[in-house]
Amino acid sequence: MLTNQGIDMRRYLNTALFMAMLGLTWATPAVAQGYRSAIGWNGGVLFPTSLNDGGGGGSVVDLKPDMTWIVSGHYDHWLSGGRLGGRARVGYSKPVVPWVQGDRAIRVFLLDLGLLLRPVAPIPNRSLLPFVAGGVGLVNWGFGSGPPTTYDPAGTTYGGDESFDLVASAGAGIDFITPWQWGEDPLVIRLEGRDHIQFSSPLESTGPDASDFGMIHHVAIVVGFHTAMGLFEGDR
Repeated sequence: MLTNQGIDMRRYLNTALFMAMLGLTWATPAVAQGYRSAIGWNGGVLFPTSLNDGGGGGSVVDLKPDMTWIVSGHYDHWLSGGRLGGRARVGYSKPVVPWVQGDRAIRVFLLDLGLLLRPVAPIPNRSLLPFVAGGVGLVNWGFGSGPPTTYDPAGTTYGGDESFDLVASAGAGIDFITPWQWGEDPLVIRLEGRDHIQFSSPLESTGPDASDFGMIHHVAIVVGFHTAMGLFEGDR
């Protein structure tokens, strides 16, 4: 049975997909396809995996947050006529995690730098631009600072010091060039599926046979807008 949160998130995802398809329907061929840079935002649904997967700590409680929302902002810069680009991105979410005094909403920051690659060139009269992406970055779980805390049912200990942990990012998506403009520049709708792969948990395993927990995946489906800025000479 779906919880109220699950129903709300499913409605949000359906709305996001509807907006993306609406943008696809309205997008018409445009001259200014090959833009040099863009800045924008997006939001969607996050599916995090367990924080205490593996580890041999004798856990009986799985610290797997329910799906929740995520928002992020990004800056893109394109080279090679718009086929190869770089991206800087920051994201924010607040998954709910079971803990000692009950469920806690933990704020999570995600930051990454990466490369974008388009298999087709952004030539005039092309309104759909698929891409793949990959990069590296950092994640911070806001459990707070203080003395170490152990949650025996989950076989975990939090050391009490917040830190930034390494992540690798990967994703794929489609940019829809719309007929709308912001000033003289086109608005672009982006639909993207992505994963931030965290190599270590912010928690430590307990027990005599304890070992490190497994990787954490921050899988998300997002949709958003960004504003194209600056054209390649061949597009003027």
